[in-house]
Parts: sequence; structure tokens; C-alpha cells
Amino acid sequence: MDFILHAYCGIYCGACPILLKTKSGTSTEKCYGCKSEQTVDYCTSCGIKGCATQKGFEFCLECSDLNTCEQMLKFVKDTHWLNQQGVLKNMELIQCIGLSNWLKSQDNRWRCKNCGLSHSWFDEICPQCGRTVASCKEVGI
Repeated sequence: MDFILHAYCGIYCGACPILLKTKSGTSTEKCYGCKSEQTVDYCTSCGIKGCATQKGFEFCLECSDLNTCEQMLKFVKDTHWLNQQGVLKNMELIQCIGLSNWLKSQDNRWRCKNCGLSHSWFDEICPQCGRTVASCKEVGI
């Protein structure tokens, strides 16, 4: 199964801890990305995903109700999950530079600058080399 690293909401799935564990073969839960055929429970039941697929959108940015969407506003403002706060910016970047370029920039963003290992949104230390990495707490997620 192929990994799909972009979500309807603008999250980069390539930095999801479960997806990274799926890639490395170390997870009992399997996820290949929000838009794949195999996702974790919270992605499968995501209201944003359900709304976007029902409307036939590739990204929520296509929806004229985006700026007033209660689901999206709640999602972006959820301080428990800081990785969600950059999704509106992500969708704008996708629109400006294209999906392929955005995916390349995200792959680079979520890699350790020292050893090159991909890390999750929440990692502050590289799981491979122990160097500090930029987590989702950093400005410009």
C-alpha cells in the first residue's frame, strides 16, 4: 500500500508518529495517511475528512465555508494538538507552490538536520542521533 502524506485539512501526514512507526514496521496500529485506505481510528472518523470527501474536495481550502467552518476553527485552535495550528498556512502554501513542492518542503522540514531521519511533529529530540529537532511547538510549523 502506498503512503499518502497530505490530508484534507492541510496536515502533513509524513510527520505523524503512527505513520512513521508504520513505515519503520514498529507499530501495531497501521496508518498510510489520511487519504489512504488504511488509517488510524481518529483519522477514519474525522469530521473534517468526512465533510471534505462528501463535498468531493481534495483540500478544505476548496470550500467557500472554510473561514467560518466550526470544525476547522475548533481544529486549528485546539491547543492540545499544536500540530494542527499550521494547517491553514499549509493549504495556502499548497495552493501557491503546488502539492509536489509542498510535500518536498514538508519532508525536509520534518527531518533531523544532523542525521536526516524523519521525525514526528512532537519530537524535540531526534530518536536516532539525539540532536534537538524543531517540533510543532516551533513557529512556522
